[in-house]
Amino acid sequence: MPDTNESHGGLRLRFESIVDQAADRASAVGDALFAFANLLDSRPSVRRALTDTGRTPDDREALVRRLLGDRMEPAATDVLAAAARERWANPGDLTSSAEEFGLQAVLLAARSAGRLDDVEEQIFRFGLVVRGNRDLRSALIDRAAPADARRQLVRSLLQDKAAPETVALIEHAVLDRRARSLEAELARIADFAARLRERRVAVVHVATPLGVEHRERLERVLAVRAGGPVLLNVVVEPDVVGGIRVELGDEVVDGTVTSRLDAARRQLVVG
Repeated sequence: MPDTNESHGGLRLRFESIVDQAADRASAVGDALFAFANLLDSRPSVRRALTDTGRTPDDREALVRRLLGDRMEPAATDVLAAAARERWANPGDLTSSAEEFGLQAVLLAARSAGRLDDVEEQIFRFGLVVRGNRDLRSALIDRAAPADARRQLVRSLLQDKAAPETVALIEHAVLDRRARSLEAELARIADFAARLRERRVAVVHVATPLGVEHRERLERVLAVRAGGPVLLNVVVEPDVVGGIRVELGDEVVDGTVTSRLDAARRQLVVG
């Protein structure tokens, strides 16, 4: 769900209602919201005008509708008009919410099509590929390269291998991630997908693949720790020497032999 604070709970519910009524066009709604977030990023004067508390909510909504006219997906215009009526702590919060609603719209489209599990897995795996290929990562994050060239690179990599929502979300991560690293943005999107399914993501680093019984036992243990269902994303890394390393949100549980040896060495140095 978007990271709007409690005062914007009504806006979140309004967004969900609008997108539910336009479920067959949710991906287009997401694309339109991404485009509007980019517009706000590039035009500070528009961003300030739409968050100016000196204007009435009706005035701010009218400004959105005049600005967008009939050039945007109608459901996206309705979402943005509702957002413009809110009071925002600072202008950048409106931009962030438009972008987060865009992410959720694309993920809702995937869920409606029965592809949410696939999208979640594909984004995670793409992140692993990026992390393991320095040349590819450099090409994707090179802001000096034309946006169309980087977009085409993403499409060539994913052609016939990924859901359309995966392609849209990865293109967004590559081209419009703002101040985050590409890896952080991909992880953020995967987390949004998990939260939409009301579960948390645990990234598990092991030296060899987990057996079915071991995986199920680990899922149960982590579900208790997380207070709810957990999705395991398993990363096989030969450099992991024995044991297991688990990342559950901001929490890291490192039970590898390497980490235990490092801890023992630190104790010897202190002693």
